[in-house]
Amino acid sequence: MEIEKAYFTLPEVLARWSMPEVDLVYLAENDQLRLSVRILNLPIEFGDFEETDDGQRFSIPTARSSFNGLLDLHVQDVFQLFRLGEVSITRFRTAKADYACFYGSRESLTIRKPDLVLRREERDRFEAATGFGGASGTKPSGGFHASADYQSVRCNGREFRLGPIQAQVVRILHAAALRGDPWQSGKAVLSQAGSRSLKMADVFKSKKDWPLLIESNGRGAYRLAGV
Repeated sequence: MEIEKAYFTLPEVLARWSMPEVDLVYLAENDQLRLSVRILNLPIEFGDFEETDDGQRFSIPTARSSFNGLLDLHVQDVFQLFRLGEVSITRFRTAKADYACFYGSRESLTIRKPDLVLRREERDRFEAATGFGGASGTKPSGGFHASADYQSVRCNGREFRLGPIQAQVVRILHAAALRGDPWQSGKAVLSQAGSRSLKMADVFKSKKDWPLLIESNGRGAYRLAGV
């Protein structure tokens, strides 16, 4: 009997995909696969980035808490970890904000290779996009299909039923992907879609698997996943 896990260790992933570790390292270092770490009750600040009129970027904290859960690594940290065996992390990627970092007296966390995990959502996204189907060898059905009003969407093998604002966001991102410019400013997209909120995570909070539909670069830009 297989338990329902929220994340998997790298040995589990390599065994499932029958993949050599060097290939997984390549995928992670080139941002084709996003690796995570488990955070246990550490002080984490979440926030967004804004820009001044002259283009200077500054951060705006939106939440602080003793965080318990998964946070994603930046590509440069993954690169250093696999070459040096460990890396000191100060900032993380997260779908719920533009950035996540430590606050207070805690400044960093040392991560080693055994600490790395892969989220279930990221595993499923990658398998749908590439055809890696696990032990069964089946190839998930990927691609993107949407109804005329974009309130019914199939992406990376998953079905999504969307509200009006969510549908408009997906419509805008799909149009951007079709014209060859997939990465779009999240705030600009939400404003164009008529959302009162300027945070993508708030607009899609009713869809816990929304990162399988919309991907963040961790710097305020978003695109349709796998399109």
